[in-house]
Parts: sequence; structure tokens; C-alpha cells
Amino acid sequence: MTDPSDLMRGAAELTDRADHEESIEVRDRLLRMAAHYVHIAESEEWLAAHPISIGSVTGLLGKSTPGRAEDDDG
Repeated sequence: MTDPSDLMRGAAELTDRADHEESIEVRDRLLRMAAHYVHIAESEEWLAAHPISIGSVTGLLGKSTPGRAEDDDG
């Protein structure tokens, strides 16, 4: 797991670089990269706030086996 504050710091640095970039194409690419860093940071924060347990995933997978009946012989 990546520290969200590191990602946000990276996004700020990319945005700062974009502000000083003369090429529109490079500036747009830097801003898109910064937006991705922010998105990843937000995802990491959400995952930290909503931990996933093996039991919950196993239970979820056990409930969602399409096309199988309980008494299906095969």
C-alpha cells in the first residue's frame, strides 16, 4: 500500500511542473498524471478505511456461483 500523502505530494509536484511547462502537450500529460496520482491516493484512503477480510471475500464468492444449483450432479 502506498502512502496517500506521498501520492498527493507527487501530484502537487507534477502540477507545479505543468504550470511551468511551455509545451501544451507535455503540460496536459503532466496534469493527467497528477490526476491519476490523486485518484490512486483517494483509492488508497478508501481501502484503508474499508479493509477487506478473507472471510468476506470467501463468503461473497460462495454466494455468487452462477449456473450451479445446490443439488446439481454435474
